[in-house]
Amino acid sequence: MQLLHQTESLPPVRLSGCTRSELKAYFVNTWELYEWLFSSIRSDDSLYINPDPRRHPLIFYLGHTAVFYLNKFKAAGIISAGINEKYEHLFAVGVDPESAGDLETRDLWPAAEDVRAYRRQVRGRILEIIDTVEIPDRPTWDSPIWSLFMGLEHDRIHFETSSVLIRQYDVDLVERPAGWMYAPTTGVVPELEMVDIPGGTVTMGRPQLSELYGWDNEYGQMKVDVDPFAVSKNMVTNAEFREFVRDGGYQNERYWTTEGWAWRQKYAVVHPSFWISGANGFRYRAMFDEIGLPESWPVEITCHEATAYCAWKGSEWRLLWEREWKLLSNDAPLLHDDVIFDRNSNLNIRYGSPSPVGSISAGATQRGVLDVHGNVWDWLADDFYRLPGFRVHDYYQDFSDPYFDEQHGMLAGGAWASSGTSGSRYYRLWFRRGFLQHAGFRLAQSR
Repeated sequence: MQLLHQTESLPPVRLSGCTRSELKAYFVNTWELYEWLFSSIRSDDSLYINPDPRRHPLIFYLGHTAVFYLNKFKAAGIISAGINEKYEHLFAVGVDPESAGDLETRDLWPAAEDVRAYRRQVRGRILEIIDTVEIPDRPTWDSPIWSLFMGLEHDRIHFETSSVLIRQYDVDLVERPAGWMYAPTTGVVPELEMVDIPGGTVTMGRPQLSELYGWDNEYGQMKVDVDPFAVSKNMVTNAEFREFVRDGGYQNERYWTTEGWAWRQKYAVVHPSFWISGANGFRYRAMFDEIGLPESWPVEITCHEATAYCAWKGSEWRLLWEREWKLLSNDAPLLHDDVIFDRNSNLNIRYGSPSPVGSISAGATQRGVLDVHGNVWDWLADDFYRLPGFRVHDYYQDFSDPYFDEQHGMLAGGAWASSGTSGSRYYRLWFRRGFLQHAGFRLAQSR
């Protein structure tokens, strides 16, 4: 199969008037992007390695996105049986990062060639379903075909999460696929500049008649008054965060929350995970290569590290709240009043890496805040929470509901690896605060 160049990631299909040809093109594009990412693994033996001990080995994720489609089609009543019942159970459910259990049992997983053969069968089955399933004029939450949209966006989520796992492999186990391009590493590291935001009222939640698919936690509505605040014009860069490292920030418990310090000690963290310490300073792990530390790119860290940096800066510094990010995003240029698919942001796999902060100035908000969408995710101060009117979707009952708690922090804005509706202003992402993602942060202050 000829794999697509990375910049050919298509925008998601709009719900109103969607056609079979549009759905088929978006499905093929989604499927091939995932295959393209996994083509970076040099040897099938590496698929059985756990690059992150809190996750399944990569072989699980190779099978997972395929079985997801069929399991959701069964839940929606589109099909009565899958292709391989054993696989559709084995590859059905991932793990929350702190509850992985025994994930290194090689004998649990089938041979990689068998999983690929299964994927080929599933691909053919999905194309047949797209050719025959009933497509309403405007699919809704209750439409059986909603399960197809669910599978497509789930697939794209796992392009991103699998890319994080692949990035944690030893560099000699991977090679950069043809057409994968990093952003320029040159760029001026900007001075810290704060932008005053006067506050206002925002409506949280995706409209019920939105033109794009949404996950259950996006629905529900809440009007919130946002107090005046200030926010950094740019995300915190590698160069800025290096000062925290040099000043002994990882060794000073007073900068860390109780949970964050316990995490730092448990995993012996002494610098950002994608940094490589050497005799001549730090180098950087890009997706498939080790390069010089790109000082002007945003730092990629966990929420624990971002919170500690804010405390190191001083008591007046903090992370953004979701309501504040929402106010900022309402000011950013968008297509279809929802998602960015043009060249205004480092989003939708425009690059295969972060980019120098603020270098794509076309995406600036009206007040000049940069990279509100794209580049890397923005860690927020909120615990993951339900919006008023939240309902669990019957096709995927454990997507959001088990994670509304104090252990899961929120992120917003998308990253370079985010595509599909992950780039939406309504998308709500969450992870444990010690979980690694293509994520950074920007500084905020109350006014």
